Amino acid sequence: MLNKKRKKLKQKIYKKTIPLNVKKLGKNIEDYPFVEIEWADIEGDAGWSSTKQLKMEKLPICVSKGYLVSQQKGVTRIFTDYIKTKDKDTFEDIGNTTLIPTSVIQSIKILN
Repeated sequence: MLNKKRKKLKQKIYKKTIPLNVKKLGKNIEDYPFVEIEWADIEGDAGWSSTKQLKMEKLPICVSKGYLVSQQKGVTRIFTDYIKTKDKDTFEDIGNTTLIPTSVIQSIKILN
């Protein structure tokens, strides 16, 4: 019993989601949390290798930063750029969007 408790304490806990009220998000950039996401990417190699070498390979961990739009139906959506409205402190359009499967997220944290 004691060993199970120790193992649980040693396990690294990763946060994959951030609570977000999507309905309250609008055109004010301050409403969107700026986040850093670490996620596991797919890697492939068309060259020759051994099964021993393949077993030692690890997935690359990518880092993406941006404004969190949503985390729904297994997809995390962020954007990094936006066009400011000329006469207000709001934005019109967004750019550099990224969709990440939530299942591959290793961690997510709010930076602002």
